[in-house]
Amino acid sequence: MTGSTEGETGESSDELFSEWSGFERRSLLKALGVGATLSLGGGTAAATGVGVTGREDGGADSDQIDPVFGYSTTDIEEIPEGLEPDHEVQLLVAPPSGPTSPPFLYFEPTGLQIQSGDIVQFSVMSPDHSVTAFHPDIGHSRRVPEGSEPFSSPVLGPGSAWLYRFEEEGVYDMYCGPHFLLGMVMRLVVGDLAEEDIPEYATRDEGVAGREQFEAGLNRASEQNENCEWPFVLPAEVLGADALDTMNIQEAGKVQFSTIAEELGYEFVPPEEREAPADNETVEGNATADGNVTGGNASNGTDGGYGG
Repeated sequence: MTGSTEGETGESSDELFSEWSGFERRSLLKALGVGATLSLGGGTAAATGVGVTGREDGGADSDQIDPVFGYSTTDIEEIPEGLEPDHEVQLLVAPPSGPTSPPFLYFEPTGLQIQSGDIVQFSVMSPDHSVTAFHPDIGHSRRVPEGSEPFSSPVLGPGSAWLYRFEEEGVYDMYCGPHFLLGMVMRLVVGDLAEEDIPEYATRDEGVAGREQFEAGLNRASEQNENCEWPFVLPAEVLGADALDTMNIQEAGKVQFSTIAEELGYEFVPPEEREAPADNETVEGNATADGNVTGGNASNGTDGGYGG
């Protein structure tokens, strides 16, 4: 199973982020503080070739799925025989759907049930994404089964794919490294779990960025951020949505991002259902050189921030 690359763009995530949100990533990181760079884009290498597994020898197992590095290819049409996926998840970006809506960066589907041994193909349809486990060895509280590896893809661009075979039954929460703080997370359920088998982390959002805690840290980072409200959906909101309840995912089989956005109160229109903006249309909002956001992209209590 492979995804179409129709509608891909060569723009980087920085360019898209600046165009849609009205402020540049560098200014955003300055407003957030130095520590945010680790969550927003640092620490993951980019794939530069076809058949990347992360193995230094690049030898006999180069066409196998590594338990830590998976299997990466920069050409989505070049999946080797024997690695045909059982499921596909696309990594997407959607521009704002309205004046009170942020851009969305998301996995589609955002919730998915599979069986042990299944291969999932993560198809990168927009710039600069990774697929990374919530694992202590990668710097997060564990939100994957005990015994599972600290797996991660490299950062991949449009037209690329990453494949992973999920062996351990349980609940897997995963995120995009460059866009973690923009709510780009998903939940995958492996096997048919009884309610008593659902891990505690799948019923709470401890260790995942939530709005109250994150905005308090944002305001502490700089006096310029006083009363600032984060305009984007946050990881805890997505993973805490009722739609991503483990039993609901098992009942539904898959959960689309639109279901989660609706539950959270966001205006969301999938890219394939919207008309292209007119040439003279612009996205509201600006940013100053020192990281302040004006014009409705973020709110300090007076500017009318994004809903949600």
